[in-house]
This record gives sequence, structure tokens and C-alpha cells, in this order.
Amino acid sequence: MVIRLDAVAASSQNQRRVRTILLAAAALAALSGCQSATEKQRPEANAEAQSGDVANCAKIRVVSGGCGGNSRFTEVYVDNMHKDHAVRATVRKHSQEGDDDTDHAIAEGGQLFVGCGGGGTSFVVVGCKVLKAKL
Repeated sequence: MVIRLDAVAASSQNQRRVRTILLAAAALAALSGCQSATEKQRPEANAEAQSGDVANCAKIRVVSGGCGGNSRFTEVYVDNMHKDHAVRATVRKHSQEGDDDTDHAIAEGGQLFVGCGGGGTSFVVVGCKVLKAKL
């Protein structure tokens, strides 16, 4: 029986590479698991980060002076806080009839009229996502 030494050496190198890749994958999985466990232990930190992200993404702006021909009401806009990216903002309208969530796409640095506020009707941004493509 003839065994070629160069074939044995190449096989040994491949085995070492495979072991190194497997060890790196296992370490990454372990680190990811530790990170998610830490995040689960601190839900208040996640809530703070999400609410901060929403505030930096889009916000409600109220303009007094009447709306829809009624001086008691205010015009309500949602403003995109990103100058270089479009966003999808979820705005919750709260009224006597109940809550209604609506998604709005807003261009870079833009604004969008969402309705008339006052008289028991209010608006709040409850979600926001930066869009990659321009509108």
C-alpha cells in the first residue's frame, strides 16, 4: 500500500481549517446567546432604547390657529427627523371612538398632515422605521 504524504498533509490542513471555523461559529453562537439573555434581563433598557429611537425618527407637531374651519382645533403633522432617509411612521389617533393606528411614508426631512387635533382627539407616534429606498 502506497500513501502519498502530500495528500495526508493537505487533508490534515483541511481538518484544522474546518475545526477553526467550527470553533469560531460556536463562539459566535455563545456570544449571541449571552447578549440576548442580557437583553431579556433588562426589558426597561429595551423600552427606553425603542422610545428614544421613535423620538429621533419621527415626531408629532401641532400647529395652532384652527383646522378644518374650526378655530378650536389644531393642525397635526408628523415630521420625519431624518434628513437623508424616508421613514415609515405609525401614528396612533386617539379619539372618543377609540384608537386607530395608521402607517405613513414620509420623504427625507419631510412632513405629513395627519389630521385635526383637539376636542378629545390626539395623535402620537407609536412606531417608526427608516426606509432604505428614497420615496
